[in-house]
Amino acid sequence: IDFYTQPIVSLPQRKRRHFECFSRIRAADNSLVMPDRYVAIAERAGLIAAIDNMLLFRCVQLVRRTRHQNPPTGLFINISGHTLADQRFFRQFVQFMGANRDLAPRLVFEFAQAHVAGHADAVRLELERLARLGFRFSLDQVSDLNIDVDGLGLRHFRFIKIEAARLIEAIRSPDLRLNMPALKAAFDRNGIDLIVEKIEHEQTLVELLEFNIDFGQGFLFGEPRVARE
Repeated sequence: IDFYTQPIVSLPQRKRRHFECFSRIRAADNSLVMPDRYVAIAERAGLIAAIDNMLLFRCVQLVRRTRHQNPPTGLFINISGHTLADQRFFRQFVQFMGANRDLAPRLVFEFAQAHVAGHADAVRLELERLARLGFRFSLDQVSDLNIDVDGLGLRHFRFIKIEAARLIEAIRSPDLRLNMPALKAAFDRNGIDLIVEKIEHEQTLVELLEFNIDFGQGFLFGEPRVARE
């Protein structure tokens, strides 16, 4: 399992403030196996929790190695729906983070919008425990822009990621008519920073900067790279 990171930059300054962490499977012939090929297989084999665990371990290692970095950067790590559904594993995960609560300022846990909507009560309780330890959450894979921003704020979400193409389409569409200033004001009111991801071209960035977005991510600022010592 290879460990990749991709920068998340502040806007409009383009300074690297955070990194998202990814896992990639390296095959015997040294080729990379991307998530769209291995996730379904790993789920059937019961290996998703192991992959998530390995990614978390590598993130913890990276935080430890860069703990004296100034200014400190945050690491975003995705927690899969499969891991959330495994109550025993997720409880152990929360216990592990409780023993390493000094990492809280540097680690941000990401959850897909679809999985957040379906959180069971047991999962909500464990997330509340994580939040009390000081860990922050990010909403990812946003497909529905009709977002309960106040509800996310109460549940300790401090970041939300929206794809650039989806956001621009919603703003331009006469059917959707997304009120971007009102949405951004709701984010600000709840202490939630907006990260627009998959920004690949300067023209896209110019269009987005009009809306005072907080952070950007995408090939324009840096592609995912293998994390080295």
